[in-house]
This record gives sequence, structure tokens and C-alpha cells, in this order.
Amino acid sequence: MMKYAKTLASLALVLLASGCSQPTEETKRAFQVPDSLCGTPVPAELLSPLLPAGGEKIEEEKKVGNGYFSCKVSVDGTDVLHASWSWWGEGTGATKVAGSMQGVDLDEHVSEDGTYTYADKGGVGHVTCSEPRVPTFKGEMELFTQIFLTNGGRPDEAAMEKLIQAYTKGVSASPECVQK
Repeated sequence: MMKYAKTLASLALVLLASGCSQPTEETKRAFQVPDSLCGTPVPAELLSPLLPAGGEKIEEEKKVGNGYFSCKVSVDGTDVLHASWSWWGEGTGATKVAGSMQGVDLDEHVSEDGTYTYADKGGVGHVTCSEPRVPTFKGEMELFTQIFLTNGGRPDEAAMEKLIQAYTKGVSASPECVQK
């Protein structure tokens, strides 16, 4: 009897392990990954690795204020990612902006030119506004983008690096940055 119990337990573990490695209907995405992040064009393939592997519906909730924009992305009502841009004092730097992001240590990976920093759960980019540049309020200020994952997102350093670069580039062509 003991021999059969051990065999059944071993078989159960094998079945359990193999079941975990195969995607189920529950883990497949029913939503289409957008080709923008909160209205800023970014390729869907850069956003996709950071979103949940499954879910029915993706939604964005945007807030715009004087000198900032924030957007919360959720899947099936669970926050997964936040994206924003805001104006900071001249000479602030990406790592200083990153220091304001609670729970995300972003001084681990900094670009050689210091224009962006990233980690598996977030990133910050310094936006270069082309000419004619929008006049800033409160004197000379600099525009920065921020992205961070919440509990529903999937941490991935390489994906975050690509996404923060693409989002920052997209914001550099936005009306916030360039006069039309």
C-alpha cells in the first residue's frame, strides 16, 4: 500500500509540474496589446512583455495637470503599469527623478550619456525636445518620462530599457514638447 501511495504522489507531482509549464485558456490574452502607451506611440511588441500573459480587457486612466501627465494601465481591473511625464528643474538628471519612484531602485542601469535609467520594474528617460521647443513655465525646466510596474506587471529589465527609450522618444514628438 505504501508503495502505491509513493507512486501516486510522484505521478501527481509530475502532472502538476507539466500542467504549470503549459499555457492554459485562462492565461491567454483576450485583449490586443495597443501600439501606444497612454496615447504616445510605442510598438506593441515593446509593451507586450511587461503586461500580464492573460486577461480579458486592457484599460487606461489618464490624468493631466499643469506640467505633468500620468496614466494608469490596468488589465481586468488590476493595475499593471503606470506611465507619466513631468517637468523638473534644470539639471535634475534621470537618476534623481528615478529616486522619487517609491519601491524602484533605478541607479543600477544608467545609459552612458545619463539620459535614461532602468531596472526590471521601472525606468526614467530625459526627453529631448526638438525645435521649436514649447516654452516652459517657471523658467528653464526639463521634461522626463517615467514608467513603473505595479503588482500585475511582469518585471523584465531588457523590455523596460526598450520601452522607456521608445516612450521617451514618443513624448519628444508630442505637443507637450514641440510647438506645432
